[in-house]
Amino acid sequence: MKKRILAVGGILIAVAAAGSVYWFYFRGSSPNASTGETVYVSTVSSLTGNSTGMMNRYAGVVEPQETVEVTIESGRKVTEVQVKTGEEVKQGQLLFEYDLSSIQEDLQQAKLDLDRLKNEALSLSEQITTLEKEKKKASQDNQLSYTIEIETNKMNLKKNEYDQTSKEAEIQKLQNATGNTEVRSTIDGVIQKIDTSKLSTDDGDSLDESSGDSMMSDSDSSSNAFITILSTGAYRIKGKINELNIQNIVEGSPVIIRSRADEDQIWRGTMGSVDMDNGSTEDSDSMMYYGMSSTDTQTSSSTYPFYVELESSEGLMLGQHVYIEPDNGQEDQKDGLWLSDFFIVDADSTDPYVWAADDKDKLEKRYLILGKYDEDLGEYEIVDGLTLKDAIAYPAENLTEGMDTSTSSAVQINQDASDMESSSGEESGWEENTEIIEESSSGELIDDFSDEDLVPMEEAPDGGIVVEEVTE
Repeated sequence: MKKRILAVGGILIAVAAAGSVYWFYFRGSSPNASTGETVYVSTVSSLTGNSTGMMNRYAGVVEPQETVEVTIESGRKVTEVQVKTGEEVKQGQLLFEYDLSSIQEDLQQAKLDLDRLKNEALSLSEQITTLEKEKKKASQDNQLSYTIEIETNKMNLKKNEYDQTSKEAEIQKLQNATGNTEVRSTIDGVIQKIDTSKLSTDDGDSLDESSGDSMMSDSDSSSNAFITILSTGAYRIKGKINELNIQNIVEGSPVIIRSRADEDQIWRGTMGSVDMDNGSTEDSDSMMYYGMSSTDTQTSSSTYPFYVELESSEGLMLGQHVYIEPDNGQEDQKDGLWLSDFFIVDADSTDPYVWAADDKDKLEKRYLILGKYDEDLGEYEIVDGLTLKDAIAYPAENLTEGMDTSTSSAVQINQDASDMESSSGEESGWEENTEIIEESSSGELIDDFSDEDLVPMEEAPDGGIVVEEVTE
C-alpha cells in the first residue's frame, strides 16, 4: 500500500470527493449522460495550490532555552541593583553589588574574635602547666581534684582550637568577599523579574526602590531567586497536547514552525518528547469536538507540554505565538505539475488517465504521461496531458464519457443538499448544523484555511469526506 500523508491527502480529495459523495447519496441514481445530470469538477490549480489544507496544528509560544536564577549569598547585603525588569543584559554585565562596608565590619570583628580565642588558648595552656606542677606537690587526698581540673582545661583547649579553625575559615571567606562584591550575568538574556522581597534590611524593611518600576516584587514566589534571567538567542517552542491526541507527537520527527502573522514565514525544528510529569486538567466545556461540547466534569481531560528544538531561532521573539505543524514536505517546492494519485485511474498501467472536462464541458478520459512519483505525498509528476487550467473529477465508479460537467465548491454542494432535504422532507444523513472546531491550547486540530474562519471536517457515508468552509 502506498504511503499516504493524511494532512495533504485529505484536502486534495476533499472538493472532488464531496461532489462524488453528493452525487451518489443525494441524487439517488447512477450518473448517465442521457439524463442530463451533471458531474462536479475542480480545477487542477485549486487542487495543486499552495494551501496546506487540513493539518494537525498546535498553538505554540517561543520561550528561552535556558533560565538562570541569581540568588543572594547568605549573610550578605545588596547596595544597589544595576538592572531593571525587562532589560536585555549581556554575559558579564553587572547585575548588582554587595555592601562592602558590612563585610569589612564583619571581617574586623572576626579578626578580634580570633585574637580573643588565641589569648584564651594561651591562658588555658598556662593553667594546665601550673596545675600539673601543683598536682605533684599536692597530698593524696587532693590529687583527684587537680586531675579533674586539668582534664577540664584540656577539653576547653581542644574546643578553643576548633573555634579558632572555624574563625579562620570565616575570615578567609570574608577576605575573599571583599574582592568579590560584584555579581554579573553568566548569559546573554532578558531580566524577567527582580524579587525585592529578598532585599530586606536588619529592620525588616525592603531596600528603598529608588529606581521606581525597575523592580517587581514577588514575595509569594517559592523560588529563592533574587533575579531571574531568560536567555536570548537560543529559543525553543513550547506547545500543549491533549491526552486524546498525544499519539500524534512523534519524538525526533521534523516540524515546521509557522508565524501567525505571516503564513510564509517559517522555521524548522525537531519534535521533542511530551513532558508527562507536568500535566494540567481542563474541563471539557473548553473543548469542542465536531460541533459538540459537554459540561460533564467526568469528561475532563489533561493536557501536557511538549517542546520543539529549533534549527535556528533567528527572527523569533521571546513570547511570540506561533503554529506547530508536522513537516510533511508541504513547503518543498517541486518543478512542474504534480497531482495526487487519488485522481489518477490506472496509474500503474501503461495508459493512466483522469476524468476531465473538455472544451465543451463534457466529461472525457484524459490520458496522461506520468513522470516521477513522490511516495511521501502520494503525487505523480504530470509530464503531458493536463494543465493547471483543466478541471477534473474524482474518479467515481459510474462516471461515463459525455456527461455534463460543472465547477462547484463543497459549500455550494452542501447548500444544494440542504435545499433538497428541505423540499423532500427526507433525512440526508448529514448533520444539519455544523459547529466550528475552534483552536485551543489543549492541542485540538487547527485548520489551515484561515486563522479566524475555521473549517470542520466530518465523515460522510461510505467514508467520503466533505470539507465545509465557513465564510462571513
